[in-house]
Amino acid sequence: MSYMELYEKGLEAFSRKDYDEAQKCFEELLMDGYNFPDVLNKLAFCKSIKGDLEGAAELLKRALELNPRYSEAAINLIYVLNELGRYEEARKVQEKIKNATLRHQEKVVDPFVIGKIANLHAEIGERYAEIGLYDDAIGEYKKAIKLRPTFVDLRTRLAVLLRERGEIEEAIEHLTQCLLEKKDYIPALIQLGLTYYVMGEYELAKKQWNRVLSRDPNNSVAKLYINMLKNIKE
Repeated sequence: MSYMELYEKGLEAFSRKDYDEAQKCFEELLMDGYNFPDVLNKLAFCKSIKGDLEGAAELLKRALELNPRYSEAAINLIYVLNELGRYEEARKVQEKIKNATLRHQEKVVDPFVIGKIANLHAEIGERYAEIGLYDDAIGEYKKAIKLRPTFVDLRTRLAVLLRERGEIEEAIEHLTQCLLEKKDYIPALIQLGLTYYVMGEYELAKKQWNRVLSRDPNNSVAKLYINMLKNIKE
């Protein structure tokens, strides 16, 4: 399960007030290194519901360290501190959030939100591609990877669209970048092989598809394309 799927699962549990399941999901995200303010805030809420106010306070402090203007986490922390009888500490938190807002500090955007926006751009791009508006589709995918440069699936799809528009060199650049981000990423290798194929660079194409088979010996797509090359040579 990807971190986005785990996050969505946690949100669904949280929304239906299944705080045990939500806590399990959010704790797993933290264990995997996804220490994002929203995860910390929601996990803190789960803990506070169960009476673990000290644990909730620590999580909320971490959320505010990452994003000093996260007002929801600040309000929750003020509430928890008051419940613990730590009134002076609660007052200081209230003053900090007020000062942070007044100084207009740069807002820290939740990476999950950025990822969702990137995927929305990709979805719009697909709709454009379906009706043949490739320039608009490419534009949307470029917006997507600008937000999330490491999303290799989106970058691979962008490369395919570029190839279909005849932008071969740019397509190769993006596919190469995918493989720098994720070595032996099979969809990128398949598409890089196809790109070399349309250029008439059959040996380079074969090299990419053989790399696929070295990782996945039963990959039917790579086998099909290599057999296609044999027919050309014959």
